[in-house]
Amino acid sequence: MKSNSFAQVLLLGALWGAAFMFMRVAAPEFGALAMAAARVAVASVIMLVIVAALRLPLEFRARWKTYLAIGAVNTTIPFIAYSFAALHIPAGYSAIANSTTPVWSALIMWLWFKEKLGIAKWIGIVFAFAGVLVLVGLQPLALTPMVLAGIAAAIAAAGMYASAIFLIRRYLTGDSGFAGATGMVWGAAMWLVLPGLLSAPTVMPSAKAWGSILALAVFSTAAGYALLFHLIKTIGPQRASSVAFLFPAFAAFWGWLILSEPITFNMVAGMVIVLIGTALVSMGDQSADVNRPNSAWERLRDHVLLPFTFALSPMFLRQRLVSWIRGNPNIFRLESAALVGNIHALLPDADAEAAAADLRFTRLADYADLWVSLTRSDAWMAKHLKVEAPDTLATPALFVTFHYGGGWWLTRYLRSRGQRVSIVMRHGPDATTWSERVVLWFGLFRMRAIERVCGSPLIVTDWGGAARAVMKTWKTGASVLGLVDVPPPLVDRTAAVPFFDRTAQFPPGLIELAVRKDLPIHVYIGQWNAETLQPHLKIVTMPTAAMPKAQAQAISLLETAIRARPGGWHAWGDAPLYFATAFPKTDKSTDI
Repeated sequence: MKSNSFAQVLLLGALWGAAFMFMRVAAPEFGALAMAAARVAVASVIMLVIVAALRLPLEFRARWKTYLAIGAVNTTIPFIAYSFAALHIPAGYSAIANSTTPVWSALIMWLWFKEKLGIAKWIGIVFAFAGVLVLVGLQPLALTPMVLAGIAAAIAAAGMYASAIFLIRRYLTGDSGFAGATGMVWGAAMWLVLPGLLSAPTVMPSAKAWGSILALAVFSTAAGYALLFHLIKTIGPQRASSVAFLFPAFAAFWGWLILSEPITFNMVAGMVIVLIGTALVSMGDQSADVNRPNSAWERLRDHVLLPFTFALSPMFLRQRLVSWIRGNPNIFRLESAALVGNIHALLPDADAEAAAADLRFTRLADYADLWVSLTRSDAWMAKHLKVEAPDTLATPALFVTFHYGGGWWLTRYLRSRGQRVSIVMRHGPDATTWSERVVLWFGLFRMRAIERVCGSPLIVTDWGGAARAVMKTWKTGASVLGLVDVPPPLVDRTAAVPFFDRTAQFPPGLIELAVRKDLPIHVYIGQWNAETLQPHLKIVTMPTAAMPKAQAQAISLLETAIRARPGGWHAWGDAPLYFATAFPKTDKSTDI
C-alpha cells in the first residue's frame, strides 16, 4: 500500500471512529433505530444533491435493486444486529466483534478467491485483534443464552460488513464512485426510514442531538462511504476492511478530545498495537520498478513495523516472518537491488539472490535491535546473546564497527562489565516533507534509546568535528564506538587501504586518534545467526600498529566478514564510492 493510501485508511478510521462519539450524544434523545434512520436519510439527501450538482450517473433504473441489496447488507442488517447486541453484551465485546471484519475479509479472500494472504497479513490480524483486546479490555460476563445470542449477532454483523465490501467492489466501484456510494446510502435509508418513524421520539431532540446527526450524516456517512468506495477501488476490499481495527482507537481518541473522557495506559498501548497490525494487514506488493525512491510507507514498514514485530514475536512466528522476508525482494527493496547490482564486482562467484535474501534478514534484525534492547531484560540477553570476546577489554578504548549490524549488544555487554561507551553519530539532513519529519522523529527516538542503553551521551556531530568530543570522552574514562566504513562523500578526509585486492578509500579519523593516544582498538561484529535466529557478538582486539597499518587491519576484518557472509554488509549501495573508479559492468549483475 502506498503511503497516501495508508493515510486514507487512517482518515477513514478517524471519520468512522468519530461516529461512536456522535452516536453517544444523539442516541439518548433519538433512540437507536430513529438515530440510524435520521443519519442515513440526511446523508442520502446531501449525497443526492451533490450527485445532481455534479451530474454524476446514478443509473437508478438499472441499479436500484443493487442499491437496496447492498444497503441492507452493509448498513441495515448490521445496525439491527448491533442494536440487539447492545441490549445483552458490553460495548467492549461489540467493539471486538466489529474488529473481526478484516478477519472475515481475509477468510473470504482465502476461501472464495483463493488468494494467499502471506504471513505478514496473518501476523497483522493477530496484532490488530490483540490490540483491540488491550484497548477495550474484557469484562467478566455470564454466558447466558441471550449473551451468546448477542455475541453471535455482533460477529454476524462484522461478517456482513466484510461481505458488503466485496459486493461493493463487484457491483458498485466500477465507474460509479461517489454515485455508487450515494445509491447504497439511499438503499439503506429505504430500509430504515419506516422503522425509524415508528420508533421516533415523542419529544423533539435538542439542537445538540441534531448537530450530532448532521455530523454523522456528513462526515461518518457521506464522506466516509465515498472514501471507502475509493479505497476498495484502489487497494482492494481485503486491505480496505482493515479500517475496522481503527474504530476503537479513534473512538477513544475522539472521546478524550471532545468529551473529556480519560485516556488510560490500555488505550495508548492498544492504539499502538492496533496501528501496527493494521499496517501489516494493509501491506501489498509494490511495483516491480526497483529504481523508484522508497515511499514513506516502505520506510515505516521496513524500519519500524516489521522489526518491531520480529522483536516481539515468539520463535515460531519469528521464523515464519523471517522466511517470508527473505523471499520478498520488495522488503528493503533498494538495498537488495544494490547488492545484486554490485556484489559480482567484488565477489564474482557469489550467489547474489541468496546474499540479497540474507541482507533482508540482517537489515530486519539490525533495526529490531532497538526493540530487543528496549524490551528484553539483561537476563534475557545474558541467556540468548552468544559473545566471543577477550577476557579483558581495557578502557578507555576505541571500538570499531562497520555497516555490519549491531552496536546495541556491545553497549549492553560493556555496561554489564561496568564499562561505559559513547557512540559517534552523524547529523542527518534536515527534514523538508511530512514523511521525512516522521523518519527524522523516529531517528531521534532511536538515538535517545541508544543513550539509555549505552548509559553515556552520544557524540552527535559532523565527522570533521568529532575529534574534540572523542578526546574529551576518552579523558572521562569512557570508550568510544564509531563507524570506519563511512562512504567517502560523507567525510572530509580519506586514506588508501587495500580492500578486495584493490585500493579503496576509507576515513582514517577515529583509528588515527586512537593510535595517537596509544589506546587499544577493538573491532566487533554483531549478527543474528541465520539458522537459530539468536544474536551473536564477536569482539577482536587488534594488534598494536601505527597508521596506516592499523586502519588496513580493521578493513581486512571487514573484508573477511563480507566474504564469509555477504548479506551482512549494509553498504552495498555505497560500495562503488570506496574505489577511485566505478565498478565495471559484469555479466552476472542482475535486477531483482
